[in-house]
Amino acid sequence: MRHTLARLSLTLFAVLAACHEAPEVGREPENPEAAALINARTLTCSALQVLRGSIGSGQGAQALASQTLSGTEDRWAEYVEFAANSSATCTYALPQDVSASAIQAAEVSINYRGPTRSEMRWTFEAWDYQAGAWVVVSDNTFASSWRWTSTSLALPSPVGRFVSGGPFKLRYGTTSSADASLLDLLVVRIQLEGTDAGTSTPDAGSSTPDAGASDAGTVPPVPWEGVTSFTYQLTQYSNDRLDQIAASKFNLAIIELSRDGSNGYFRSDELTTVKATGKQVLAYFEIGAIEEYRPEWSQVPADMKLGAVDGWPDEQYVKYWDERWWPIVQGRIDQALAAGFNGCYLDMVVTYEEIAANAAGTNRDDLARKMVALISRISQYAKSKNPSFRVMPQNAPELIDYAGYLDAIDGLGMEDMYWSDDVACSADWCAENRTNAARVRAAGKLVLSVDYAVQSAHIADAYTRSRAAGFVPYVSVRALNKMTVNAGWDPQ
Repeated sequence: MRHTLARLSLTLFAVLAACHEAPEVGREPENPEAAALINARTLTCSALQVLRGSIGSGQGAQALASQTLSGTEDRWAEYVEFAANSSATCTYALPQDVSASAIQAAEVSINYRGPTRSEMRWTFEAWDYQAGAWVVVSDNTFASSWRWTSTSLALPSPVGRFVSGGPFKLRYGTTSSADASLLDLLVVRIQLEGTDAGTSTPDAGSSTPDAGASDAGTVPPVPWEGVTSFTYQLTQYSNDRLDQIAASKFNLAIIELSRDGSNGYFRSDELTTVKATGKQVLAYFEIGAIEEYRPEWSQVPADMKLGAVDGWPDEQYVKYWDERWWPIVQGRIDQALAAGFNGCYLDMVVTYEEIAANAAGTNRDDLARKMVALISRISQYAKSKNPSFRVMPQNAPELIDYAGYLDAIDGLGMEDMYWSDDVACSADWCAENRTNAARVRAAGKLVLSVDYAVQSAHIADAYTRSRAAGFVPYVSVRALNKMTVNAGWDPQ
């Protein structure tokens, strides 16, 4: 029940092209309210053209593709600086499999640092093909003074007018000479017809039958489209039951494989009751370490244990590549299948990074490959029993670079994306994790973000930034010993 985040290098690829400026019309925002589409597809700027003024030397469109900065961080290559009295356009091409008519809604996601609206106005506009004019979507009213501030702004309906004659085009600029401003993110997110925009209640019929059912092989995969919120609780279930979670409005729950962390496993009838409310339920267990209180502790030979996990003296890293470890993992999968969980949530994937690099007699890269091999084996085994069973590892998003990883997983859980116990996650590795998680999301996988904070401003920041990135957020306490409902952010 703990983690360490990865710290791998980040490589940026430059893209800079041209597009044509159109006449400006001084219209006020039609809908300046922040939005947060669920299950949306993200379009990145493929062509950035400076129409007036200038941008920073060596900066380009690649820095606008993902959000990596917070607070007052200042890493030149990760944002674009727009000089005073500047104007620039970005073009966002639709994927080949998406038609303009299929777009149900759209929003602009932004991470801004610069003057407040009262000090200097910077505007965000979208090109309206039908009117032949720029439409003001909003301005920097949402922003704090010279602190990274993220938001999502809904494009006014009907959104078809913004793609009826070509790609989405955004214009960002100011006519003021007061100061510069910075953008770390400027993307368009689109909601397609037939996907859940987060306004309806999930269909109770979408849950997966118990894994032991004879027709499990004919059951279609459980869709992730209904997942717009989730809760994550590992201990102290009220009365050792799941009634509180079942009664909640969350549509996904991550819970322990057992109610007491040991051998008091949840039963299939208990899971059925929760799933009958339309929820999907994932079974939490570790695959890179083992705690002393687990029933399998005595089954793990001493030579397979690699020392205590830092900060958790009752937990030991294990040789997860050792064939003797597989029966432990297999047993946990079997238990989850028998209870009727919709999938598994795999912790301590980061063991590959935290143990000695030569622990397997090889190196860090080989340890990463061995972890991917274990996750792939878990996926293949579980899906051979129930094709609808979901596999979601936690943390280590950089494993996306290893062959077979994406095919093996159905989603990714990420801790400390933005806040760690009310401390902003601002180190370089935080940005790398967010970037790699965004790559997993762009590959069509569900990404859950778990942040630990209790201060309302930090909670709001985590939800806003997570949704802007296309993730599904949850903020709670690190102990994960209660179901947290954040008023105004979680379903009630």
